[in-house]
Amino acid sequence: MYRVEIPIDRLQQAAIDRRQKLDRERKVRIFDPKTRVMGIDVKALDEQLRIKNEINQFDRERDAAYHKYATYTNQILTLMDDQTAEARKNHLKNMNQFREEYQAPWQGRDFDLVDPKALLKDLPARVGDADPRCGVSGLQQFEGEDLGGKARQGQQKEQMRVWVQRELWEKRKKEADEAEAKRKYEEYQHNAIQNAKREQNKADRQYNEHLAALKKQREAEDHERTLQQNMQEIINSVNGVFLTETPNVTNISGGHKYESRGWFCNVLIFSFRVRVDLFKGITLEQKMEVLQVQAYQREENERKREQARNEEARYALQQASNTRALILLEREKKRQEREAARQMRLTNQEKAVEDRARQNYIDKVLYTNPPTEAYHAQFNTTSR
Repeated sequence: MYRVEIPIDRLQQAAIDRRQKLDRERKVRIFDPKTRVMGIDVKALDEQLRIKNEINQFDRERDAAYHKYATYTNQILTLMDDQTAEARKNHLKNMNQFREEYQAPWQGRDFDLVDPKALLKDLPARVGDADPRCGVSGLQQFEGEDLGGKARQGQQKEQMRVWVQRELWEKRKKEADEAEAKRKYEEYQHNAIQNAKREQNKADRQYNEHLAALKKQREAEDHERTLQQNMQEIINSVNGVFLTETPNVTNISGGHKYESRGWFCNVLIFSFRVRVDLFKGITLEQKMEVLQVQAYQREENERKREQARNEEARYALQQASNTRALILLEREKKRQEREAARQMRLTNQEKAVEDRARQNYIDKVLYTNPPTEAYHAQFNTTSR
């Protein structure tokens, strides 16, 4: 819009006319006999009160609308912040999961350049009987050889190591996921505590069932391994020096010896006839070997018992930790309720003190001078 220049004389004259008009209307109201005898203009006061009430009502509606809009805007901003934080968290989680699954060190394109086991993985001079690099003149292949046995065992060990690493990684990932779920669980509001308890109980039950299944499976495997070891021990005992009675001093046929590998030790078995008149029983070396096998079996049994005790202790520690976390949550909830009640009580006390002070000020300070006849006589004397 364009500003319109109005002469100053016209503005002043308009202001003077407006004031004169208001003064004339005021004189009519003041010097009206009816109004002077009967009292104030109730209609005008009612009109003023109505206008004032409308203004107050408009202000309240405007303030309410502003407050509603501010609350709505705050809710939207809070929701957007929560969505942004959740999206950022999901993005970081997906990115870390992608790195763990597809960007592992051994999956790198140049990992073979820095692989510490590159020499172990390198192709040897001879792979096996079917190696085309071995010719007839090299004298590398003979009937009855099993040259691929060591390579096969190495591959099996490497595969076992990869499986163990995979299981360890899954176990650590599971523990990390459980820690993240527990942290989220501790941040829940009061209205979600009961649901979280039920979910935790369900997860504990499933975890216990899983542990029980693993324990049963481990016990079955230990039992099967024990049976195999016992059977192998029986076979070693039958074919060993304990029952065949083949000491070196009784070798009268020039027999040969070969090596038998068992579960616990390597036994040298000699194939020859025994001279009964020279046989003196088992040798000291054979006795020491038996003692070594027995000591190893005792250590193995002690290790199994120690592993079982550690597993039971870890399970008991997990149960105690869950119980302690629930107790701490209940205590924190009760403490917050007591603190809120105490704050409400202090607030009410402060408001009561303020109300008493304000009423005392009104009764004893503000309204201590009642109006007299002289006060009323000073009105309605002039137009002003």
